[in-house]
Amino acid sequence: MCGAEQPDPELYDEDDPTTHPHDLDHIIPMFEGGSATSLDNLGLACPACHSVKSKAEAARANQRRHRRS
Repeated sequence: MCGAEQPDPELYDEDDPTTHPHDLDHIIPMFEGGSATSLDNLGLACPACHSVKSKAEAARANQRRHRRS
């Protein structure tokens, strides 16, 4: 999402988040109709971008639940 390159696994440092591997992400969340199994719905995101995206998706999911109540 931010364009960061996948870090070199040989440079991994537990204390340096910039060296952590990218996270596997569902491009379209399953609760919004994204496929759980299609490779076309999977992508890599750096941990920081994945966290921001996941929090935004959780907020949308919570809004939908509250509207249905």
